[in-house]
Amino acid sequence: MIALSLGSFGRVSLPDGALSSLFLPSSAEMANLDARTIRDGIASRELMERAGARVAEFIAHRVSLHPTRSPHVVIVCGPGNNGGDGLVISRWLSAHDISCSTVIAQAGRYSPEFVEQLLLAREALIVGTKPEPLRDANRIRTISTNDFRSELAGATIIVDALLGTGQSAAPRGDIASLVAAIEECRRDRSDIEVVSVDIPTGTNPDTGAVYEPCVKADHTVCIELIKRGLMQFPARERCGEIVAIPIGISDRAGVEFVMAEAGAVPRIQRRGPNAHKGIQGRVLVIGGSAAMPGASALAVLGALRVGAGLVSRSTKATWTGADLIPECMHVNVSGDTPHFVEEDCDELVEAIAQADSVVLGPGLGRSRETGRFVQGCLNSIRLMGKRAIIDADALTLMAVEGLDARGIEGIITPHPGEAARMLDSTPQIIQGDRFAAVKALRERFGLVTLLKGAGTLVWNGAQGSVVARGTPYLATAGSGDILSGILATSCIGCKNLYDAAVQGAYIHAVAGERAAQKTGGPIVASDIAFAAASVIGDLES
Repeated sequence: MIALSLGSFGRVSLPDGALSSLFLPSSAEMANLDARTIRDGIASRELMERAGARVAEFIAHRVSLHPTRSPHVVIVCGPGNNGGDGLVISRWLSAHDISCSTVIAQAGRYSPEFVEQLLLAREALIVGTKPEPLRDANRIRTISTNDFRSELAGATIIVDALLGTGQSAAPRGDIASLVAAIEECRRDRSDIEVVSVDIPTGTNPDTGAVYEPCVKADHTVCIELIKRGLMQFPARERCGEIVAIPIGISDRAGVEFVMAEAGAVPRIQRRGPNAHKGIQGRVLVIGGSAAMPGASALAVLGALRVGAGLVSRSTKATWTGADLIPECMHVNVSGDTPHFVEEDCDELVEAIAQADSVVLGPGLGRSRETGRFVQGCLNSIRLMGKRAIIDADALTLMAVEGLDARGIEGIITPHPGEAARMLDSTPQIIQGDRFAAVKALRERFGLVTLLKGAGTLVWNGAQGSVVARGTPYLATAGSGDILSGILATSCIGCKNLYDAAVQGAYIHAVAGERAAQKTGGPIVASDIAFAAASVIGDLES
C-alpha cells in the first residue's frame, strides 16, 4: 500500500502504484462494477469472501499494534451485504485465533448473501428477540441491551458492518440503536478503535452528507474503491484513515469521478534551456474597480508565480490602493467611473486579441452597467476564440443579468454562494450535494465547471475530478483570485480546459497546504501564490 497525506483530507492508503485505485464511484456505479464482475465469472460469494478476508487482515494488523494483552474484536453486522462482509470477518478472525464476537441487527428481511454467511457462522448475538426470518437459527443467541453495552465495553476494536453503499437516509430502528450504543462507547473510552467496512454507517456514499446517528470511525476500509461521498465533508470527518483494498474488480467503465492525485493530475512540460517569456504565454486580467483594486492584482500575482510569461491587468488611472508587483503591466482604460461600463469594452479589444487566456471578474463590482461591460468582454472573447476564466463578480452578473457565455472556451469557478445564485438555490442545498450542483452548473452554462470548497469538484459534462487536498486556511480573502490567475496560466499549457482546471485547482490546494505549514497557521492570499511556485516543480515532466 502507498500512504498519501492529503492536507485537510488526512491519510489515505491505496494499492501501490495503481492509478485505477483513484476512481471514486457512486453507489450505483459501484453496483454496476460488481454486477459486471459477477457476469464475467466471479461469484458474488467469492467477492464477499475476498472483501471480508482483506478487511480482517487489516483488523488483525491493528490488533497486533494494540497494547492490550487480551485483545477482543466486536463485529456489529447489519442485514445486508455489508453485514455479510462482517460475518466473513468474524469467521476469519476466529480461524486465526483472534478473540471476537458478532452482533447482528434485527430486521424484517436479510439479504441472501447475509443468510448464506450466517449459516457458516459459529455463533452470533442479537439484542432483544429473534426476528421472524431468523426464528429457527440455532447459532443465534439473544442478549439484552445492557449485555450489548458490556460486550462493546470489553472490546479492543469495534467493527461497523451495519450499512454499506445503499445508505440514503438516517439509520432507523434497531440499527440506529446499535449505532448510538457504539458512539456512546466511543465517548466513554478513548482507547477503543472503530473500523467501518466500506463506509461509516450514517453517511451518504454519493453526496458526503452525514445523518444522525452516525458512526465516527478511526479507520474506514473501502472495498476496491473509495466511494465518492467520502471525499467530501462532512463525511470525510467521520471516516478517520481511509484504506482501499483491492478484491479483483478491474472494471472501471462508467465511473465519472477520479481523485486528482499522482498520475491523475496533468503534468507540466519542463521548460527548455532556450525558453523566453514570449513563449510562456500572455494572460490578461479584466477586473478591479475603485472599491476593489486588489482583486485583479492578486489574480496577476497567481498567474506570474506559476510561470506565465507576460501578465497585464485592466485599470483606470483614478483607481488607487492596490500594491502591485513591478512585473505587472497595465491596460489603462480612459474615464473616471468607479467601475467599468459598457463603453470601456472597445478599449480592451486589442489586449484581448494579444492574450492567450483571459481572467474576467475579480473585483469588478455588480452594477448593471458593469454587467453590460462583462457581456461585451464575453462577446470579444468568444469572437476571438480565447480561453477564459470567469470568476467572482462576473459569475454573479451572469446569474443576475442573464449574461450569455455559451460558445466560449471557458472555465467558471463559483464558490457555494455564487453557485447558489447561479442555480437559484441556497448554499445549503449546494453543499448538500456538490456533485449534483457541479453537474447542474455545467448543464446550465455550458462551460467547464470548477466548484470551489473543501474537495473542489471539476466537471466537463463527461468526466470529473475531486481535488481532495487543501487546508482550512485557504478560506481567506483573495484566495479565489489567486486561483483564477493560476488557472489562466494552466490554460496556456494544457491541451484542454478540463485538464487545466484540474491542474490549477491542485496547484492552488497544495500551495495552500505548504503556505500554512510555513506560517504554522493562518495565511494571506499572496502566501498561496508564492507557495504555488514550489508545486510547479513537482508536476514538471
